[in-house]
Amino acid sequence: MEEKEEIRAEALRLGFSKIGFTTPEEIKGDFLLQWLGKGAEAGMAYMRRNKELRLNPSALFPPVKTIISLAVNYYPGEINYSKVKISRYAIGRDYHRVLKKMMKRLFAHIKGIFPNVEARFFVDSAPVLEREIARKAGLGWIGKNTMLITREYGSWVFLGEIFISVELPSDEQFHGNFCGNCTRCIDSCPTNALSPYFLNSKLCLSYITVEHKGKIPEIYREKNSGWLFGCDICQEVCPWNNKAIKTGIKDFLPRVSLPLGNIFSLSKEEFFQNFKGTSLMRAGHEKLNRLLSFINKKF
Repeated sequence: MEEKEEIRAEALRLGFSKIGFTTPEEIKGDFLLQWLGKGAEAGMAYMRRNKELRLNPSALFPPVKTIISLAVNYYPGEINYSKVKISRYAIGRDYHRVLKKMMKRLFAHIKGIFPNVEARFFVDSAPVLEREIARKAGLGWIGKNTMLITREYGSWVFLGEIFISVELPSDEQFHGNFCGNCTRCIDSCPTNALSPYFLNSKLCLSYITVEHKGKIPEIYREKNSGWLFGCDICQEVCPWNNKAIKTGIKDFLPRVSLPLGNIFSLSKEEFFQNFKGTSLMRAGHEKLNRLLSFINKKF
């Protein structure tokens, strides 16, 4: 369909790395229900509250006829960490803002093709099973570390979705799984949070440093190797990330220049000035100070 290919070409021109089209049909969610059944969502109660919406995309936006799945390579290149590390996804500008801006530009183009089209945008901020939708749209497969893995960019991709009220032909879903017998991600996880295709959030360093509220679990002190915000270990060891391509989007290049060990010396106002516009604001000054105290005591 000519309109679909025009949208695809515009998405790539705007800087998206991959784009796929799929239907909003109900998702078979055995994997989600099993995950919730084992309490692996930890303190993320919203995962349980909104499970019906996650399995039925049409309930989020009833006019939807097509879901456009988008992926952006964010790999910023090698990072020379000191003893304090943050996940590569947080080293640049907050991806929610960057992707939403790019998606709005793409939608303006879609609006030019279909003047009466309606849409909603999602970037990791609504009950959307974005990795499963990306797989259905042909972007890649869900690996043993539960990340979406693409042939071209490995797992260093941000995902976003545009739900539109126009019906367009679907792309072929991604068939197969190319993790093979590899278990590097599972073997390298310091807290044993991973088993094949299953993540126990209670033990995950990324969950503990970003999402967890309240007292910091003791396993963070025992098993952490310097991760202050997020954790990239299961991605760093993945063979599909061995030939990672540096992103061409400047907003995802290192923006955090202050040595992270200096957070202790910052007032709340100085913290805001140094880290505004980054994902570190999600954890906030107080929590990052508490996590940093664990790291300093260990090293």
